Amino acid sequence: MWSSRKSSVKRHVHNLHKGQSTMVKYIDYLVGRQSGFYAPAVSPDIESSYQDHILDICTEEMWREKARITARKMYE
Repeated sequence: MWSSRKSSVKRHVHNLHKGQSTMVKYIDYLVGRQSGFYAPAVSPDIESSYQDHILDICTEEMWREKARITARKMYE
């Protein structure tokens, strides 16, 4: 988990890993991943149709936000 707040990482470790994980700096994690010390993150098996649905929602929201920004600029 990446976080800019140490307290958030501590809470995450305590809640999800039962306190059995260690905190490392992101760069140390990257080096550890490259050297094989840390296993790759397990990605959930999500059906591609579900992923497509999520992508469609994100794309639609992006265009709505662009429309909002444009409308705000017009009324300034």
